[in-house]
Amino acid sequence: MTTEDSSLRTLEGLMSEFFAISTTNQRKRDIEELLNNFSAQSGSWRLCFSFLMHTRNEYVMMYALSVFENLINRQWIGLPPQDRMEIRTGLTKFLLGQHKVVPNYIRNKLIKVIVCIARLDWPHFYPDFFPSILQLIQQPQTCSLGLIMLQTTSEELGSPREDLSAARKEEVQKLLLDQVPTVFSLITHILETILDKHRSLVTTATPPPSPTHDDSNDSSPTHMAYGSSPLQSGELKQIYSCMCA
Repeated sequence: MTTEDSSLRTLEGLMSEFFAISTTNQRKRDIEELLNNFSAQSGSWRLCFSFLMHTRNEYVMMYALSVFENLINRQWIGLPPQDRMEIRTGLTKFLLGQHKVVPNYIRNKLIKVIVCIARLDWPHFYPDFFPSILQLIQQPQTCSLGLIMLQTTSEELGSPREDLSAARKEEVQKLLLDQVPTVFSLITHILETILDKHRSLVTTATPPPSPTHDDSNDSSPTHMAYGSSPLQSGELKQIYSCMCA
């Protein structure tokens, strides 16, 4: 067993023990201190990548992401450029490969961590941040993921945290405003596509009933066509959230 495997097994055991009902408050404080000491170590984020790749323990995933989040919020500017690039690339790669596998709340946490990086690096050191979101939205397989990223970006960068300088806040908000025409054009195209699918479902339903037909029969094909309309899809809710953010 390698050192990384041993560390992962130890971490999984600690996280399971921490959330066990039988664990005392004192033991929880001891475990919390151990976890804080690990996250404070230089280069601990490298092991966190290994943890993310090799665990299915959701507690471990959330802990690893919290290590990245704390690193970004507290030490990001002081990291070597190559480390920052490695973290950006690694987290993005993990998101693209695992967003359909991991639980939604872990996917959302991962997206927030990536947006935290953009809050500091976009566009100077992270020029492909927003273009990559637009590309995700335009692909049917990743449209939902792109919309979630767009929503998180509008929420986190539209009202930046207080730890940003006034000049950086103004810069970020201007960058977002510059993207509005492109985003609205893209969302309009998605909505038109959804409406076209909706019309197609309605027009391919059975012919209208005779005047003596009971319209209250909700099990008719026409009612079923409306009930299964793409207008009720999660993507539309995400689009609405993005437009209102």
